[in-house]
Amino acid sequence: MLPAQPGAVAVLGIDEVRRGRPRWVLDDSTGTWTTAVDRRHTGFVDLSGDQGLLGQVEGRTIAAVTGWLNQRDATWREQVAFVAIDMCTIFKAAVRAALPQARLVVEGRGGDCCRRRLSSVTSSRRRGPEGRLAVARPSS
Repeated sequence: MLPAQPGAVAVLGIDEVRRGRPRWVLDDSTGTWTTAVDRRHTGFVDLSGDQGLLGQVEGRTIAAVTGWLNQRDATWREQVAFVAIDMCTIFKAAVRAALPQARLVVEGRGGDCCRRRLSSVTSSRRRGPEGRLAVARPSS
């Protein structure tokens, strides 16, 4: 279960994750198909601390990202100094709107720091020495 209000974060990571298949619904009045369930979700991770996955929302839209960010209190938002995103104008616009003081750090090609962090948090597995897959153990 994710916390309703995560602790302070200095470096926030935002990245999208594809989950399952989209679900479509036919709008009888217009005759067009609309998305009922989006296959893209946006994850928010603590890249500077040990909180891991902070939250996840359905969709990859400015409204979805700013909605999650604006649900955090003003003090939490003000403490975010850096935000790591991939080269996505949606995330850039959302961060500029909700976290204007934060500096953007854009991941280059192949630099999937947020995706790797999301994967390690959700699967509880990490690469050990010499690249072997090792199960993450909680620190004591």
